[in-house]
Amino acid sequence: MEGLHSVDNVRLLQTEEEIRLQQQQQQQQQQNWNVPNQQQQFEQNVQDLFGIGQTSPQANNEMVGYSNYDPFTSANTKDVNTSAFMTALCLNAMLFVALIGGYELFRRFFPSVYSPKSSIGTSRTRDGSSSPSLSSPTSSNAASAAVNINTQIPLGWVTGVARASWSTVRNSGGLDSYMFLRYIRLCFRISITSALWGMIILWPVYSSGGGGAKGWYFLSMANLQQGSHLMWVPTIFLWLQTLYVIFLMNEEYKHYLECRVDFLARGEGVENSQQHMYSLIIERIPHELRSDRALYDYFNRLFPRKIHSTAVVLNLPDLERGSKKRKRVLRRLEKSMICFDVKGKRPYHVVGRKRIRCCGIESSPILASFGGRNVDDDDSESDSRLPQKGEKVDSINYYSRELTVVNEKMARMQHDKIELAMKGNDSVRASQWIAHAVDRVSTAAETTLSSNTQDDGLITGFGSSPGRRKPLLLTLLDRIGVDFISGGITYIQQNIDEVVDSVVGATMSSTGFITFKDLHSVTCAAKTPLFHKPDVLIANMAPESRDIIWENAHVNLGWSRGREWTANMLLGVGAILWSIPVASIQALATADQIATVPGMGWLETLDGGNVAAFVNGYLPVVLLLTIIMVLPHIFYAVALLYEDRKTRSDVQKSITGRYFYYQLANIYITVTAGSILDSLNEIIEHPTNILAILGKSLPNVVGYFATFVMTKLLVGLPMILMRFGPLARMLFIKTFFREKYLTEKELYEVHYPEKYSQLWYGWEYPNLLLVIVICFTYSCISPIILPVVAAFFLGAWLVYKNQILIVYSPHYESGGTMFPMVCHRTLTGLICGQLTFIGYSMLREGFYQALMTFPLPVITIKMMDVFKNLYEVPGKNISVERAVELDMQRNAASAFSQNLYRQPVLREKSAEVLGGSSVRRFASGGDSLGSSELTNVVKVNDSGKIV
Repeated sequence: MEGLHSVDNVRLLQTEEEIRLQQQQQQQQQQNWNVPNQQQQFEQNVQDLFGIGQTSPQANNEMVGYSNYDPFTSANTKDVNTSAFMTALCLNAMLFVALIGGYELFRRFFPSVYSPKSSIGTSRTRDGSSSPSLSSPTSSNAASAAVNINTQIPLGWVTGVARASWSTVRNSGGLDSYMFLRYIRLCFRISITSALWGMIILWPVYSSGGGGAKGWYFLSMANLQQGSHLMWVPTIFLWLQTLYVIFLMNEEYKHYLECRVDFLARGEGVENSQQHMYSLIIERIPHELRSDRALYDYFNRLFPRKIHSTAVVLNLPDLERGSKKRKRVLRRLEKSMICFDVKGKRPYHVVGRKRIRCCGIESSPILASFGGRNVDDDDSESDSRLPQKGEKVDSINYYSRELTVVNEKMARMQHDKIELAMKGNDSVRASQWIAHAVDRVSTAAETTLSSNTQDDGLITGFGSSPGRRKPLLLTLLDRIGVDFISGGITYIQQNIDEVVDSVVGATMSSTGFITFKDLHSVTCAAKTPLFHKPDVLIANMAPESRDIIWENAHVNLGWSRGREWTANMLLGVGAILWSIPVASIQALATADQIATVPGMGWLETLDGGNVAAFVNGYLPVVLLLTIIMVLPHIFYAVALLYEDRKTRSDVQKSITGRYFYYQLANIYITVTAGSILDSLNEIIEHPTNILAILGKSLPNVVGYFATFVMTKLLVGLPMILMRFGPLARMLFIKTFFREKYLTEKELYEVHYPEKYSQLWYGWEYPNLLLVIVICFTYSCISPIILPVVAAFFLGAWLVYKNQILIVYSPHYESGGTMFPMVCHRTLTGLICGQLTFIGYSMLREGFYQALMTFPLPVITIKMMDVFKNLYEVPGKNISVERAVELDMQRNAASAFSQNLYRQPVLREKSAEVLGGSSVRRFASGGDSLGSSELTNVVKVNDSGKIV
């Protein structure tokens, strides 16, 4: 019996053990089933959050989300295929060879166009003598020697340009050009490193993805299967690329700050550089201080014995018109004397007949009935000493007498305006009629607002006596809102003052310049609030005098900012509507659309369809480049003529910022999504769909952007070398104008036009930003585009370095202030690329990869703020310690001029033709005008009649 009991016990134990094991297995199976369920729940939550898989009942159940996203459907593959790209590549290669060959040929025959810095100092006058007026202070013999532009070996200049040192670049082009080239170098390092590691890491991963992609997308994320674990590779790659970009940018920012501080300390590359570093520009000067003497006394009280000079900007439209008229009269006198020198006959003309100006060259008087009013002719004023309209006069005698009359008038006006600048305008302000009308109410409200501690104790009067209480009447007025009415009246009065100053044109403006005697004082003044009201006496480091647009210098700062806000609003609306013409052009620029035109049906079948493929791949790119080229001209006119910006560098910054955002609209919405309005409607209905929109659209146009960058590389960069603008201008003038009838100033403008001799940063920076944004967008999604981008930046570095060394001459120097703004826009483009990757990862069911990438935009935004605080803000001024050290080493105030920041129309000297036998050489109309008497040239009767 005991044996049976023991056997039963063993069996019972075995049964219990089996039951326990079965329960454990069931629990394990349940846990294993819960893991995929949790993952599926997480993926479903992500889809719901970002609008993936949602449907829109308002669109007949059309999919708004993209859960069934297929990168190879017909709706997602409207791109330039590889055959069209190769066709465009062949054409671009032929154009590249033709353009480079043309450059090699033309640079030998037209050195004034292709190497003006080396030829500008060797120009000769008609009689073979050297012309000192053709010398340029910005020419660099060292740069010319380093580049070796005179080599006869084809492409021999490439070696010289590549070997030219960075110090040579800075000496030749200034700090602005130097930092521009450093930015190209930064973009090249980013793109070449991304391209190298992309080929090593991403290309093998994508090629083995097994997604069945072809063409461009064989080496892209589109070749990975939905939800593939291989998507972790581009995720990690994006993290490393972001950190690398931040590292490189930090290094460049450090170098920028070093160069910027050195520039502020030494002022290298700036005319009158020492005084420029010691000066401030003051905005919102109160009416009481709008004179040189009052402004000097005020700042001398703040900084005793530290002020060198002050200059309040005046609104001088009459003087500016007089200056233009004097230059016009001098120009016509020179033309008349050249005509007499060539023909041997004294020229005659009929007073009042119109002239035509073309390419800066003015014709002889033509028929009186031709055309409308000549904008150069000031017919509103006449002088009794001059013949009237319709009389035939001796041109030399007439313009000599007119020049004398204009000189006398200008001298009187200059004297009056300078005296006014010293004493100020004592006339009553235009808005004081409002102040008188509400004087009592304003006084009561000011008393109410300025009383000391009251009720909650939050209002404390500065310097007020304690314990004083308001009268009962004022308390009641306060309760019924009289203080609100007074504040509104005061605000209206202030705005009327700004409008009157800017529109009506008060002579004494709210802008002025102050020059200090030491750097310590100017540094403290620039970093310290000068007045207890934050919108009064706003001080910043003064721009270089060449950088100032003097015609806009008098404009009130509040008026200019108001117009800037209005322009931004209008341009924002324009960005939304900009998609209409761009999308229309992109839709019509196809072989199918062109074939619908009567007589163009042959295009689709020509050469077996190869021509149609070429049109589809090339024409949209060319049309997009063409329409984009119109934008900076519009932005330039808005900044200069509407917003009245005061410096040339500020105008270029404005163009750069707006141009960049319009190009973002072209890339991220217009080109890829079809219409900004449609995308905005979709985003408004489903705000979280923005990532899905980016992820769906952009990865499917890599071929388009590869063709775009390739076209800029093989055609755009050689066109910069060719300089078609100045070349065509010079050939046109030499064809249709006889050189012997041109004055020396006209000849100088023919060979060295100012418009084409400088680097227009507002045009060039956005073009570079466009390419680097394309690089960030496709670096992880379709890395096949990266080698093309790297080749573009390498070519851009070579081309622009060549132009800076031997072509471009800086007409002003801002000290590289555009570099931080461009770096900020670059990081903005990086954020756009990160968001695009996140959206595309979610569409490919890489939800964990997208979650892993979410911190990157936050990190990038934070680094933008860090860079601003570490480098951009300190770069505006030198430190007080450095200023004190420099003051101990030098005393630069002894060489300062009181008229450096005096308006040029107030500093102009009398414009007179140089006497003697040198009838071919004339003085200009600027500060260097000759002051000698006009002798042995004209004869004038005592009665005033010209003979």
